[in-house]
Amino acid sequence: MWDPSAVSTPRKALVALVAAPLALILVLVSAYAVDAAVLTSDSVARNVEVAGVSVGGLSRKQLRAAVDEMAAEFPATKVSIDAGDLHLESTAGDLGMKIDTDGTVARAWAVGRDDPLPTRPVRWAGSVISPRSVDAELTLDGATLSRTLVELQGDKRSDPVEPSITITDGAITVVPGKDGIDLTTNSVASALPSRVAEVGRPIRIEVKRAVTEPKMTDEAVQALAGQANQATTGKVELTSGGRTFDIEGTRFRPAFTVTAGGTPEHPTPQLGMDAARVAELLAANMPPGSRNPTGVRFDIRGGVPVPVPGKDAQVCCGPDAPQKLADALLAGKTKVDLPTRTVTAAEGAEWARTLGVTQVVGEFTTRHPAGQPRVRNIHTISDATRGILIAPGDTFSVNDTIGKRTAEKGYVPAPVIENGEHAEDFGGGISQYATTLFNASFFAGLDIPAYKAHSEYISRYPFGREATLAYPSVDLKIHNNTPYGVVIWPTYTDSSVTVQLWSTPYARGEQTAQNPTGGCGKVTTERTRTFVDGHTDKQNFHASYRCI
Repeated sequence: MWDPSAVSTPRKALVALVAAPLALILVLVSAYAVDAAVLTSDSVARNVEVAGVSVGGLSRKQLRAAVDEMAAEFPATKVSIDAGDLHLESTAGDLGMKIDTDGTVARAWAVGRDDPLPTRPVRWAGSVISPRSVDAELTLDGATLSRTLVELQGDKRSDPVEPSITITDGAITVVPGKDGIDLTTNSVASALPSRVAEVGRPIRIEVKRAVTEPKMTDEAVQALAGQANQATTGKVELTSGGRTFDIEGTRFRPAFTVTAGGTPEHPTPQLGMDAARVAELLAANMPPGSRNPTGVRFDIRGGVPVPVPGKDAQVCCGPDAPQKLADALLAGKTKVDLPTRTVTAAEGAEWARTLGVTQVVGEFTTRHPAGQPRVRNIHTISDATRGILIAPGDTFSVNDTIGKRTAEKGYVPAPVIENGEHAEDFGGGISQYATTLFNASFFAGLDIPAYKAHSEYISRYPFGREATLAYPSVDLKIHNNTPYGVVIWPTYTDSSVTVQLWSTPYARGEQTAQNPTGGCGKVTTERTRTFVDGHTDKQNFHASYRCI
């Protein structure tokens, strides 16, 4: 039998020297074989870490649970953004950053499995000494990032402002564009990490803020402003429904606009007009008398004002008119035919019901001797104007409404004062009606843009507060400066005439001063108006009586 003790010591040493490496190799091979078997099973490779967390040997389900836990913690990660003099603090979650669970699990699971066969033993051997680290994959939501950056910057950011136009002293002028400054989404997104080696470790990035210029130049917009001013320097002649009228072109300037044409990347400023604004300006600048096209009047029945329908009317303007006018102005045209629309008598009456004609707001009576030819003329003009509606913003003209006084209209010759001389003419005496209407308007607080006192004082009229008429040169005009309709309602007896004005109270007029209070020469009468909102104003009315 062999006796190991018989082996010499040197030989024993040699055997030990050879056996030790072989034993180590055997162990390593056995360990590798065991780990290789693991890789073919449902487990993560040996010594794998995900963002500093050991996951080696975990099942796929356990791996996902571990990564899910990281994903739940990650949104609270502090993020610092340095952009020159701007420093912002936020969190990963508020900036739209998340851990990509699926991507991170896939990378950790692939460790050892996706190594090329020749290198697997080497990489495996390395993993025995130190862990194989996998970073957590991140995703970024751009919309969330953009929204948070806007909130964080507050008034420290600004979008570029494109040049625009405005009205200055009646002319179209340019409002220069302004540069914007912004911490852009793209700059921050490119600086943020796409992976993290440790969950919870603060993230710090450095970026530059971008200065963004307007896409349109001031010079280009200035050229358009000049074009718009040039197109509206004179009057615009408008024809509609057989009626021609002029409107100052400057009144349409507020409707001009500058918009960006071309492409979003390379916009080209274009001159345009806001059709809705054109419609507003067109309506506001229609000539006097156009606001009651159907000629609706009122009747007072049992103390109640009732609209009396007029006739259907063709009026300016049809629905296409604003755009047609805008196109014409942009093309440099100053004469434009505008389409009409029909306003029915019933529509006119219904509109009149909305005007607030409810009560007497002004009234005055003057007296005269009975039985004279002039009395017939007073009655005739009273009958002709009874129930006339002055629409809000319209002006009533006696001469435009009545025209020349003739026998065909029922007027008779009666005494008049003409060029300082006493004579007879058709319509003599109607100045009594004019004076009465003047005073009713005076106390109702209405505007009186046109009037003329007699050349000599007549004692039946209020001193300094009266009006005469002569066709076509001397007129009495009453302007409705209220938001309500005003109805003229004259009545008479054999020896008096009364004019009532029906509306809704808006202002009250009173005589507050007069100089002189009698005699001849120049007379100034002061009226103070008190409006329903409490404010007041004053106007002076003038007469000049020759001394006789």
